[in-house]
Amino acid sequence: MSEVQMEGALRSETERVKRVSDMLVTAHSYLREKYNRLSLSLDLSILALSIWLTSVVFIEPKISVKLTPFQLDPQIWVGLLGVFTLFLSILQLRVDWKGTSEAHGHSAEMYAKTKNECRRMLESAVPLTRENCQSVFTHYDLCSDLGRPIPEGEFLKLKRRHLCKVAISRYLDTHPAQSLTLIRARIWWRDNVRLGKGLLK
Repeated sequence: MSEVQMEGALRSETERVKRVSDMLVTAHSYLREKYNRLSLSLDLSILALSIWLTSVVFIEPKISVKLTPFQLDPQIWVGLLGVFTLFLSILQLRVDWKGTSEAHGHSAEMYAKTKNECRRMLESAVPLTRENCQSVFTHYDLCSDLGRPIPEGEFLKLKRRHLCKVAISRYLDTHPAQSLTLIRARIWWRDNVRLGKGLLK
């Protein structure tokens, strides 16, 4: 293989690594935010139930009746609150949504570094060689080995989300004042209604 062919192959592979890394940054960032919201919702639920339980236990009986819904006996409601709080606390330890969010955030950062390094190399005037590409390819492999895997059932949805983001970003380059909702509607119409009509012909 000639040097020109070698550089072309390395450039093609670097562009592929950059493209895949960019998609995985979007995927891991979305999962980071998703599990962070779940973790925060669980924390706030436990906090709210704990405050409610404490309020019902330590206030006057007349007021505790007002804090008890469905006309239940306050003592029964205290027991239910305790059970709900314990259940959510165990669930919090079992699912570890906070840890999952942090793991996806770490993966997003690793792939972002790979993407930025690929961009730097592709935009550089220095010819691509196997030696200066090897570190990027090695880091990309480490991201796959050490990073949090994308759930198989969510991969295609996350890929679609990324490609829609890219399409919207490109459209905004020439139509900066366009409504994001209208852009999404335009893309949905193009890829579903128009494509569907073409398939029916």
